[in-house]
Amino acid sequence: MKLQIKDSGAWRNVVIFDPSRKAEVEAASAALLQAAGAEKTSMRICEGDQVQAYCEPPGCSWRSA
Repeated sequence: MKLQIKDSGAWRNVVIFDPSRKAEVEAASAALLQAAGAEKTSMRICEGDQVQAYCEPPGCSWRSA
């Protein structure tokens, strides 16, 4: 799986991780977005070319794709 970020119109890879760590990656990345006060930055988790989940402000909580 991979965590991606979009902050200026394009999705970019942040990290590739084992699916068993998905919950940890979701928690850490949501906390990072919230701590940074990122108003226009989004993250998503993909497996291959399939988007699994999104995390967007203002709530910075994950939702299924």
